[in-house]
Amino acid sequence: MKRRPALLLILLLPLLAGCFGGGGATPIQRGELTDLRLPAQFEELDHASRAEIDTRWQVFKDDAERGSQSKLQPERQKAALAQLLAGYCFERRGDLKEAEDAYSAVPGGPYHTIALFRVAQVAEYRATHNEEPALAELERKKAIHALQGFPNLPVGTVALIREPSVASLPLEAWRQVDPRQEANRILDGYNRTKPSYQALHFLVRLCGGGRQAPGQPKKSYPYILAIALIAVLAKLITTPLSAAQFKSMRAIQKVQPALKKIQEKYKDDKQQLARAQMELFKEHKVNPASSCLPMLIQFPILIWVYYAIRYYVYQFEGVHFLGYIKSLADPDIFPGTAFPGPLLILYMISMYFSQKLLAQPGATPEQQQQQKMLSIMMPVFLLFVLKSLPAAFILYWLLQNILMTGHQWLIMRPQRLAEAAAAAAAPGPQLAPPPEAIQKLSQARQPAKTSQGTGGGKKKRKRRREL
Repeated sequence: MKRRPALLLILLLPLLAGCFGGGGATPIQRGELTDLRLPAQFEELDHASRAEIDTRWQVFKDDAERGSQSKLQPERQKAALAQLLAGYCFERRGDLKEAEDAYSAVPGGPYHTIALFRVAQVAEYRATHNEEPALAELERKKAIHALQGFPNLPVGTVALIREPSVASLPLEAWRQVDPRQEANRILDGYNRTKPSYQALHFLVRLCGGGRQAPGQPKKSYPYILAIALIAVLAKLITTPLSAAQFKSMRAIQKVQPALKKIQEKYKDDKQQLARAQMELFKEHKVNPASSCLPMLIQFPILIWVYYAIRYYVYQFEGVHFLGYIKSLADPDIFPGTAFPGPLLILYMISMYFSQKLLAQPGATPEQQQQQKMLSIMMPVFLLFVLKSLPAAFILYWLLQNILMTGHQWLIMRPQRLAEAAAAAAAPGPQLAPPPEAIQKLSQARQPAKTSQGTGGGKKKRKRRREL
């Protein structure tokens, strides 16, 4: 019963990690980089005539179909490039719907990143030039869907975007951009109307943030204070639930001795064991599920905070923290590596102490060993789950965990003081003296019979005779 909340959290974290992902967007593999020679090929198509476009489109289409059936990786990459260029030919002809379909068919690899950006730019252009609201909204959703995977890319990934956005317009330039920042910038325009975005923006302005004057660096403290304020508000909301959870855990701890006796008595009869346990819980008015329910209720708050930060993530660009973190919009990892940064390490340490504080004495050595392993494995597991998320969310969860651990300590402190006082007042066990001391005491009580003692008696008798 004591391990259920932590085990339940471990089982639900993969599901939460899926919620924290790209929101159903096409997955982008880590390490994908766009081929920087592509602008020359695109510019060549930009200056081609309509007849040349039709001819090259057919060649690209045939190459894509032929290469996609090959099992060799180089041939498949050539097919992906041909599919990408075929979509660009559709753009040049003005067939934007066919271009979207062609770009969407580009498989994962070195050309997948730029293909998704082409889908986003074409869909956004169609949304702004479509007079029917329903179709415009559909295109906006398609653009958002294509962009939502880019925040999961590593920092420093390069992508190429076109200006203006579609190839049916005369080319001005191709730009190299960080696809994460560019996607967040575009998504920020779509997310401004969301209630969670507006709520977080209100808190930032309340803490002293606002529009920055041109040329002035962004202030970091309003954004950090806003995250801290969210953590405090979330803790205030969940305090009654946490108190109920700790109360239930103490009640379960009190019935542990009786529960252990029942388990030993009915260890060979599982049905009778279950009935006896339920009777014991009913007699002491203990609900085993009450320690899990408050934790489940807290998950909606956690998910809401995540999505609020995710929608607002572009505003965290350039927000410094702890000196070395240059942007709370980026994952908290050391630059150029996959090693966790200080925020994640601090969170792992706080999680370890939180698990140790919540741990109850196990009924058996096996349970004690399981609790020890759980207090180590849980922080490590969370470390791998959270290291791809924005540092702003890691900061929130670190503050939330510190507040929760402090609340646990305050609630459990009277109980620990009472236990310490009871242990000090109880009479100590009467320790028997060691065998060596008993042997020396017995020897001291026996009359001494030594040759020295006999000689002394003879001298006394001789003196009496002389007298």
